[in-house]
Amino acid sequence: MLALLMLFILVGTGGLAFALLEARGRALPLKLSAGHGVFGVLAIVLLIVRDVDRPGDYFANAAALVFILTATGGLLLFAFRVSRQRLPLAVVGLHAAFALAGMTLLGIALLKGA
Repeated sequence: MLALLMLFILVGTGGLAFALLEARGRALPLKLSAGHGVFGVLAIVLLIVRDVDRPGDYFANAAALVFILTATGGLLLFAFRVSRQRLPLAVVGLHAAFALAGMTLLGIALLKGA
């Protein structure tokens, strides 16, 4: 579980760096955006595989749901990126807020030891 949380933190740190670059008007290379998404989806899949074995771990299960919603927002942002449009910072902020909420839930699950 700790490794999963660390993977999500790593993906989130990359996302924060990307958001800061975007806020400064610098276009992010598409490959980096795609890599961020691929690692995020990989982390979600690993969390879901873990959750299947532990259906009673409600905080981790909720984290998986929140991360799926986060990935949906990320897909929207990726569509903006592919169409070479500037990313709406409000959507970037919501994407980040959902990611932080998911990491918080995952951290609570880790602390509960479930």
